[in-house]
Amino acid sequence: MDQLEERPVATSLAGLGRQGGSTALFVAGVTAGKHHWELRAASGELLAVTARVHNGGRLAQTYWKLVTLTGMEAGSDIHAELRGADGRVLARISAANDAPATVTVTDEAGAVIARSAREKTLLLRVKHPDSITVHGSDDDVVARIDTEDDGPWQVRDGSDVVIGELFAGRPGPSLAPHWSLWIEPRFALSVAAYNNSQHLGIRRVTQYTFNPAAGSPAPTSIALMLLPLIVGLTY
Repeated sequence: MDQLEERPVATSLAGLGRQGGSTALFVAGVTAGKHHWELRAASGELLAVTARVHNGGRLAQTYWKLVTLTGMEAGSDIHAELRGADGRVLARISAANDAPATVTVTDEAGAVIARSAREKTLLLRVKHPDSITVHGSDDDVVARIDTEDDGPWQVRDGSDVVIGELFAGRPGPSLAPHWSLWIEPRFALSVAAYNNSQHLGIRRVTQYTFNPAAGSPAPTSIALMLLPLIVGLTY
């Protein structure tokens, strides 16, 4: 008997904030437009999934569909919806490949619920020491993460108190095709373009996990619950 398709269960953003730890898992699609992230609770339960969208006009959307099919839009800004149970849109996410690189999460009414920044030069190269700062809905700092090394990384709040750890794992595909693929250059080129279209965050891995510290004084927030997803979408 075929297994039933797993469906997201989250019905609201408030529900996400009560989950504690979380994991973001990348799932590759046939094209860049079908790539998406799964947001899962610490228990493994599927809470929500992202879906790539475009907020331009009809002509811009037609062009976007073309370049996502070919993998040519790698490096462009990412716009996505976070969808929960029955396809309900819980939040909208925009990741900008800019200096600094930012990720902004808004609710259904357009209010900002999380905003992150990763400092980069005007040439879009990462500044060192590499770090990410995340602000919550009231613009207070809810997380600071020094990501200079390979992790796991301590997550600190605005008062520099350790509130958890962030883990990065499961390496993503290489941007360069394997040497054997060069036997057929056209196939190698398509593989490289496909791999390049898989945006996998600050460490090019397919999984990020946030584990709150035991007895952490910081209240669980929606911004912290979305932290693995924010890091996965950061340029």
